[in-house]
Amino acid sequence: MALLQVDKVTKRFGGLVANHDVSFEVGQEEVVGLIGPNGAGKTTLFNCIAGFHQITSGRVVFDGRDITALSDFQVARLGLARTFQIFQASGDLKVVENVMVGSFMRTGSRTAARKAALETMEFLGIADAAKAMMTELPVAAQKRVALATALASDPKLILLDEVGAGLNPSEIEGLIELLRRIHGERGVALLLTEHVLEMVMKLSHRVVVLESGEKIAEGDPAAVVKDPEVVRAYLGDHYVKRQQENGDA
Repeated sequence: MALLQVDKVTKRFGGLVANHDVSFEVGQEEVVGLIGPNGAGKTTLFNCIAGFHQITSGRVVFDGRDITALSDFQVARLGLARTFQIFQASGDLKVVENVMVGSFMRTGSRTAARKAALETMEFLGIADAAKAMMTELPVAAQKRVALATALASDPKLILLDEVGAGLNPSEIEGLIELLRRIHGERGVALLLTEHVLEMVMKLSHRVVVLESGEKIAEGDPAAVVKDPEVVRAYLGDHYVKRQQENGDA
């Protein structure tokens, strides 16, 4: 059963078409990768799904409910959380207080929100940083705080926007294992857009590929990355032509 349905979504900004007629689904407890070159429209699509942008046409259905016209706050309340390419944490709050922002999606009690935040931080291995300020943390730890804030809202689905950006290979491996735990132990579905293809290949059950705002491929990650249209989108026509010539030789 589909947890998220993106149905023929189009988003225009004046004369610019950022997304055109995009459709795909994310199943319950599934991990789906959304990839494509810079400018493909991935973040815009995330913003449309999460209610940050109102779509021009099409619809978005989450957990059986049409959320097309809902605000970002309303969407988050239903259990659809997201992270951002640049984590906008409040510099005058401690780490635990930043995570509590997510907890307050489920409770109005400060005590309950703090308890949920600390439990989430313990699960993600950052409980020791609870009293620290965000500016005191390295990038990898800040990424975990962003995940903690999303997870503390008790979501059914998390949209992960370039969560691996700025991390070194060992940190990426740690993040992959962390996301596997979130998916496996918490039963949270994941939709991730990521330039670190290693993450996408290791985590995703399926991959959706965008180019210039349109879906050009969808399927098994290993098969999709060999698709000539996908290779062309990332590396250009000259690369595909050279590969074809080498294959014929």
